[in-house]
Amino acid sequence: MNLDDLFEKLHDMPTVPEVAHELLRQFDDPDTNIDELAHTIERDPVIAAKVLRLANSARFHGARDCTHVSDAALRLGFNMLRTLVLASAVTGVFRPGGSFDLKRFWRHSFEVASIGRLLARQRGIDAEAAFTCGMMHNLGELLIQTAAPEYAKMLQPTTSSTAHAADETLQLGFGFPEVGAELARRWNLPRLIQDAIAYQARPMQAPAGSVMPLLVAQAVHIADALDACGGIGDEARQAADGPLMAGVQLDAVFKLLPKALEADSAFAEVLG
Repeated sequence: MNLDDLFEKLHDMPTVPEVAHELLRQFDDPDTNIDELAHTIERDPVIAAKVLRLANSARFHGARDCTHVSDAALRLGFNMLRTLVLASAVTGVFRPGGSFDLKRFWRHSFEVASIGRLLARQRGIDAEAAFTCGMMHNLGELLIQTAAPEYAKMLQPTTSSTAHAADETLQLGFGFPEVGAELARRWNLPRLIQDAIAYQARPMQAPAGSVMPLLVAQAVHIADALDACGGIGDEARQAADGPLMAGVQLDAVFKLLPKALEADSAFAEVLG
Protein backbone atom coordinates (compact mmCIF):
# COMPACT_ATOMS: atom_id res chain seq x y z
CA MET A 1 0.00 0.00 0.00
CA ASN A 2 1.18 3.55 -0.68
CA LEU A 3 -0.15 6.91 0.52
CA ASP A 4 -2.38 7.41 -2.53
CA ASP A 5 -3.95 4.00 -1.91
CA LEU A 6 -4.68 4.96 1.69
CA PHE A 7 -6.36 8.21 0.70
CA GLU A 8 -8.36 6.42 -2.00
CA LYS A 9 -9.73 4.02 0.64
CA LEU A 10 -11.50 7.00 2.19
CA HIS A 11 -13.57 7.28 -1.03
CA ASP A 12 -14.03 11.00 -0.48
CA MET A 13 -11.16 13.25 0.46
CA PRO A 14 -11.73 14.42 4.04
CA THR A 15 -12.21 18.17 4.09
CA VAL A 16 -12.35 20.77 6.81
CA PRO A 17 -15.89 22.25 7.02
CA GLU A 18 -16.29 25.63 5.34
CA VAL A 19 -17.38 27.22 8.62
CA ALA A 20 -14.14 26.03 10.23
CA HIS A 21 -12.14 27.47 7.33
CA GLU A 22 -13.93 30.78 7.76
CA LEU A 23 -13.29 30.75 11.48
CA LEU A 24 -9.59 30.08 11.00
CA ARG A 25 -9.45 33.02 8.56
CA GLN A 26 -11.15 35.19 11.17
CA PHE A 27 -8.70 34.07 13.85
CA ASP A 28 -5.83 35.25 11.64
CA ASP A 29 -7.49 38.64 11.09
CA PRO A 30 -6.31 41.11 13.77
CA ASP A 31 -9.54 43.10 13.35
CA THR A 32 -11.81 40.17 14.27
CA ASN A 33 -13.66 40.42 17.58
CA ILE A 34 -15.26 37.77 19.80
CA ASP A 35 -18.81 38.69 18.71
CA GLU A 36 -17.97 38.04 15.05
CA LEU A 37 -16.45 34.69 15.93
CA ALA A 38 -19.52 33.73 17.97
CA HIS A 39 -21.85 34.51 15.05
CA THR A 40 -19.79 32.28 12.74
CA ILE A 41 -19.62 29.47 15.31
CA GLU A 42 -23.42 29.52 15.61
CA ARG A 43 -23.65 28.44 11.96
CA ASP A 44 -22.14 25.03 12.81
CA PRO A 45 -24.24 23.19 15.43
CA VAL A 46 -21.49 20.64 16.15
CA ILE A 47 -18.80 23.22 16.84
CA ALA A 48 -21.28 25.41 18.75
CA ALA A 49 -22.24 22.48 21.00
CA LYS A 50 -18.58 21.76 21.80
CA VAL A 51 -17.91 25.42 22.59
CA LEU A 52 -20.85 25.46 25.01
CA ARG A 53 -19.79 22.16 26.56
CA LEU A 54 -16.22 23.35 27.15
CA ALA A 55 -17.37 26.69 28.57
CA ASN A 56 -19.60 24.85 31.03
CA SER A 57 -17.00 22.24 31.98
CA ALA A 58 -15.51 22.15 35.47
CA ARG A 59 -12.34 23.82 34.15
CA PHE A 60 -14.11 26.97 32.93
CA HIS A 61 -17.49 27.01 34.67
CA GLY A 62 -18.40 30.36 36.16
CA ALA A 63 -21.15 31.49 38.52
CA ARG A 64 -23.82 30.53 35.97
CA ASP A 65 -24.27 28.26 32.96
CA CYS A 66 -23.48 29.57 29.50
CA THR A 67 -26.54 29.10 27.29
CA HIS A 68 -25.45 31.26 24.35
CA VAL A 69 -22.39 30.86 22.15
CA SER A 70 -21.52 34.54 22.59
CA ASP A 71 -21.31 34.10 26.39
CA ALA A 72 -19.28 30.91 25.98
CA ALA A 73 -16.89 32.63 23.57
CA LEU A 74 -16.26 35.45 26.03
CA ARG A 75 -15.61 32.96 28.83
CA LEU A 76 -13.16 30.85 26.83
CA GLY A 77 -11.26 33.65 25.12
CA PHE A 78 -9.56 33.92 21.74
CA ASN A 79 -6.85 31.25 22.05
CA MET A 80 -9.13 28.62 23.62
CA LEU A 81 -11.71 29.16 20.88
CA ARG A 82 -9.11 28.83 18.13
CA THR A 83 -7.79 25.57 19.56
CA LEU A 84 -11.26 24.08 20.00
CA VAL A 85 -12.41 25.07 16.50
CA LEU A 86 -9.34 23.51 14.88
CA ALA A 87 -9.61 20.31 16.92
CA SER A 88 -13.37 20.09 16.32
CA ALA A 89 -12.85 20.40 12.58
CA VAL A 90 -10.38 17.50 12.64
CA THR A 91 -12.65 15.39 14.86
CA GLY A 92 -15.60 15.86 12.54
CA VAL A 93 -13.65 14.71 9.50
CA PHE A 94 -12.61 11.25 10.75
CA ARG A 95 -14.69 8.41 12.14
CA PRO A 96 -12.29 5.71 13.41
CA GLY A 97 -14.14 2.52 14.21
CA GLY A 98 -13.58 -0.57 16.28
CA SER A 99 -11.97 -0.21 19.68
CA PHE A 100 -9.99 2.94 18.87
CA ASP A 101 -9.97 5.11 22.01
CA LEU A 102 -10.67 8.62 20.74
CA LYS A 103 -10.55 10.14 24.22
CA ARG A 104 -7.09 8.64 24.83
CA PHE A 105 -6.01 9.92 21.42
CA TRP A 106 -7.03 13.49 22.22
CA ARG A 107 -5.61 13.30 25.74
CA HIS A 108 -2.21 12.39 24.26
CA SER A 109 -2.54 15.04 21.53
CA PHE A 110 -3.20 17.81 24.04
CA GLU A 111 -0.47 16.56 26.37
CA VAL A 112 2.00 16.93 23.51
CA ALA A 113 0.53 20.33 22.62
CA SER A 114 0.78 21.60 26.22
CA ILE A 115 4.35 20.36 26.60
CA GLY A 116 5.25 21.85 23.22
CA ARG A 117 3.94 25.23 24.36
CA LEU A 118 6.14 25.07 27.50
CA LEU A 119 9.21 24.14 25.45
CA ALA A 120 8.51 26.95 22.97
CA ARG A 121 8.23 29.53 25.74
CA GLN A 122 11.51 28.31 27.18
CA ARG A 123 13.17 28.80 23.80
CA GLY A 124 11.47 32.12 23.06
CA ILE A 125 9.60 30.95 19.95
CA ASP A 126 5.91 31.07 18.96
CA ALA A 127 4.17 29.15 21.76
CA GLU A 128 0.72 29.01 20.13
CA ALA A 129 2.19 27.70 16.87
CA ALA A 130 3.98 25.02 18.89
CA PHE A 131 0.69 24.14 20.61
CA THR A 132 -1.06 23.77 17.23
CA CYS A 133 1.74 21.58 15.83
CA GLY A 134 1.61 19.39 18.93
CA MET A 135 -2.15 19.05 18.76
CA MET A 136 -1.96 17.94 15.12
CA HIS A 137 1.23 15.85 15.31
CA ASN A 138 -0.57 12.47 15.13
CA LEU A 139 -3.32 13.49 12.74
CA GLY A 140 -2.17 10.70 10.44
CA GLU A 141 -3.12 8.12 13.06
CA LEU A 142 -6.78 9.14 12.77
CA LEU A 143 -6.63 8.70 9.00
CA ILE A 144 -4.99 5.26 9.28
CA GLN A 145 -7.53 4.12 11.85
CA THR A 146 -10.38 5.40 9.65
CA ALA A 147 -9.19 4.18 6.25
CA ALA A 148 -7.21 1.05 7.10
CA PRO A 149 -8.43 -0.40 10.42
CA GLU A 150 -7.58 -3.92 9.24
CA TYR A 151 -3.91 -2.93 9.04
CA ALA A 152 -4.03 -1.00 12.31
CA LYS A 153 -5.03 -4.21 14.12
CA MET A 154 -1.71 -5.80 13.06
CA LEU A 155 0.34 -3.25 15.00
CA GLN A 156 2.07 -4.18 18.23
CA PRO A 157 1.14 -2.24 21.40
CA THR A 158 3.84 0.24 22.42
CA THR A 159 4.20 3.29 24.67
CA SER A 160 6.74 4.87 22.32
CA SER A 161 5.40 7.04 19.50
CA THR A 162 8.61 6.58 17.54
CA ALA A 163 8.35 2.78 17.83
CA HIS A 164 4.70 2.96 16.79
CA ALA A 165 5.58 4.95 13.68
CA ALA A 166 8.33 2.42 12.86
CA ASP A 167 5.89 -0.49 13.28
CA GLU A 168 3.38 1.21 10.98
CA THR A 169 6.11 1.72 8.39
CA LEU A 170 7.00 -1.98 8.62
CA GLN A 171 3.37 -3.12 8.24
CA LEU A 172 2.02 -0.43 5.88
CA GLY A 173 5.01 1.06 4.14
CA PHE A 174 4.51 4.42 5.89
CA GLY A 175 3.83 5.76 9.38
CA PHE A 176 1.46 8.31 10.87
CA PRO A 177 3.97 11.20 10.44
CA GLU A 178 4.04 10.74 6.65
CA VAL A 179 0.27 10.32 6.47
CA GLY A 180 -0.39 13.37 8.64
CA ALA A 181 2.04 15.51 6.65
CA GLU A 182 0.39 14.49 3.37
CA LEU A 183 -3.03 15.33 4.76
CA ALA A 184 -1.75 18.70 5.98
CA ARG A 185 -0.36 19.33 2.49
CA ARG A 186 -3.68 18.44 0.84
CA TRP A 187 -5.48 20.71 3.27
CA ASN A 188 -3.06 23.55 2.42
CA LEU A 189 -2.03 23.97 6.06
CA PRO A 190 1.07 26.13 6.67
CA ARG A 191 4.41 24.56 5.77
CA LEU A 192 5.49 24.97 9.39
CA ILE A 193 2.78 22.47 10.43
CA GLN A 194 3.54 20.13 7.52
CA ASP A 195 7.23 19.94 8.46
CA ALA A 196 6.54 19.56 12.18
CA ILE A 197 4.35 16.53 11.45
CA ALA A 198 6.54 15.01 8.75
CA TYR A 199 9.88 15.16 10.59
CA GLN A 200 8.81 14.56 14.21
CA ALA A 201 10.36 11.06 14.24
CA ARG A 202 13.55 12.26 12.49
CA PRO A 203 13.98 15.92 13.48
CA MET A 204 17.66 16.04 12.52
CA GLN A 205 16.59 15.53 8.88
CA ALA A 206 14.21 18.51 8.92
CA PRO A 207 14.86 21.41 6.53
CA ALA A 208 17.48 23.88 7.69
CA GLY A 209 16.06 26.48 10.06
CA SER A 210 12.95 24.43 10.89
CA VAL A 211 12.66 24.30 14.69
CA MET A 212 9.18 22.80 15.17
CA PRO A 213 10.06 19.19 14.24
CA LEU A 214 12.61 18.98 17.08
CA LEU A 215 10.28 20.73 19.49
CA VAL A 216 7.44 18.30 18.66
CA ALA A 217 9.82 15.34 18.95
CA GLN A 218 10.86 16.53 22.41
CA ALA A 219 7.24 17.10 23.48
CA VAL A 220 6.25 13.62 22.26
CA HIS A 221 9.22 12.08 24.09
CA ILE A 222 8.20 13.73 27.38
CA ALA A 223 4.54 12.69 26.89
CA ASP A 224 5.65 9.10 26.23
CA ALA A 225 7.72 9.19 29.44
CA LEU A 226 4.69 10.37 31.41
CA ASP A 227 2.60 7.58 29.91
CA ALA A 228 5.20 4.88 30.58
CA CYS A 229 5.80 6.00 34.16
CA GLY A 230 2.20 6.60 35.14
CA GLY A 231 2.31 10.39 35.35
CA ILE A 232 4.51 13.27 36.45
CA GLY A 233 7.27 12.36 38.90
CA ASP A 234 10.97 11.71 39.34
CA GLU A 235 10.78 8.47 37.34
CA ALA A 236 9.22 10.24 34.35
CA ARG A 237 11.74 13.10 34.69
CA GLN A 238 14.62 10.61 34.48
CA ALA A 239 12.99 8.70 31.61
CA ALA A 240 12.55 11.92 29.65
CA ASP A 241 16.25 12.81 29.85
CA GLY A 242 18.65 11.97 27.04
CA PRO A 243 20.45 13.36 23.97
CA LEU A 244 17.18 14.54 22.39
CA MET A 245 16.71 16.94 25.31
CA ALA A 246 19.99 18.79 24.84
CA GLY A 247 19.46 22.44 25.76
CA VAL A 248 16.08 21.81 27.44
CA GLN A 249 15.71 22.79 31.10
CA LEU A 250 13.76 19.68 32.06
CA ASP A 251 13.46 20.54 35.76
CA ALA A 252 11.74 23.80 34.83
CA VAL A 253 9.45 22.02 32.37
CA PHE A 254 8.41 19.36 34.89
CA LYS A 255 7.74 22.02 37.53
CA LEU A 256 5.21 23.68 35.20
CA LEU A 257 3.71 20.47 33.81
CA PRO A 258 0.96 19.77 36.39
CA LYS A 259 -0.75 23.14 35.94
CA ALA A 260 -0.27 23.14 32.15
CA LEU A 261 -1.71 19.66 31.64
CA GLU A 262 -4.64 20.31 33.94
CA ALA A 263 -5.49 23.50 32.07
CA ASP A 264 -5.74 21.72 28.72
CA SER A 265 -7.25 18.41 29.87
CA ALA A 266 -10.80 19.69 29.34
CA PHE A 267 -10.25 19.66 25.58
CA ALA A 268 -9.83 15.87 25.54
CA GLU A 269 -13.04 15.41 27.51
CA VAL A 270 -15.02 17.56 25.07
CA LEU A 271 -13.57 16.00 21.92
CA GLY A 272 -13.25 12.35 22.96
